[in-house]
Amino acid sequence: MIPTTRRSIITAALALAGAFSLAGAAGVATAAEKPKTVRITYVASPFNVPSIVMRAKGYLDEAFAPFGITVESPEITSGAQQVQAIAAGEIDIASVLGGSSAILGKANGADVMVIAAYSRNPEAYGILAAKGGPAAIADLKGKTVAGPKGTVLNQLLAAALKANGMTLADVDYINMDLGAARAALLAGKVDAATLAGNNALAVEQAGGHVIVNGKGLLNPTTVIGVRGAFLKEHPDLVEAYLAAHRKALDFMAKEPEEALKLAAEEQKISLEDARRMNAWYDFTLAMTDADVANLAADQEFMVEAGMLKKTIDVKADLIAPIAFGK
Repeated sequence: MIPTTRRSIITAALALAGAFSLAGAAGVATAAEKPKTVRITYVASPFNVPSIVMRAKGYLDEAFAPFGITVESPEITSGAQQVQAIAAGEIDIASVLGGSSAILGKANGADVMVIAAYSRNPEAYGILAAKGGPAAIADLKGKTVAGPKGTVLNQLLAAALKANGMTLADVDYINMDLGAARAALLAGKVDAATLAGNNALAVEQAGGHVIVNGKGLLNPTTVIGVRGAFLKEHPDLVEAYLAAHRKALDFMAKEPEEALKLAAEEQKISLEDARRMNAWYDFTLAMTDADVANLAADQEFMVEAGMLKKTIDVKADLIAPIAFGK
């Protein structure tokens, strides 16, 4: 909900715009109407190369400089926390948001809209155990598993358990971010962890193993989300963000080795590991019908798993038309 003061300002602006033609009204926004700061989350993990490139090359600052706007980049890695921040008006754009988190947030009343896909990467997500730990999903019954709740990793665990005749109630699933879950697993404090990207690689390098990854269990589509009010009030700023993202994708296509070096440095991994993880990802920006179908399937699964009670029309309620552009 827009605060009363802010609503009054917007109402006055719309009334003024009514004095102009529709074509002219689109261009009447003044610098004073623009926010002084745009808050866009920075999420580098598990292996978000476009975001890493955007920061390293300064593309976001360049995109918003013509508007006289400063970019703030809070590092919020949890999808659930990003949605909460959107609902509270604390961030404008969630740059890397799990599709399941977006659906859960929207179904629970958060003012979140999807403006693009970020990636598709089922093989990047896994359930891992330390050396000598559980070898199969069936071995997790009654065990403690750590990982970020309300995310695609939460969904992966539920799907893997279901495929083995179990539910989330059969394990003790402790909510931890990726780094904490990895540390807890390697310290022997939990039996398994839902991990992704370099956190999963670190466990393997320490002698651990992947019990199962997402291939064949789910088809996650990670998205870019915005506050619905921000999209309505400042479509030009949303387009500025997307232009910076496209610039990062162009750089990745033209300078793949340099992009991987930047990602490897940010993630503190070898170039070889960066190449390995990069092969797991499809960073195409435009949403497709397949993405919509995947998100709808994610919602159906969450309902079946007891993670979601109220449903939404994924395409109509959650995905903005701009998301299907190139």
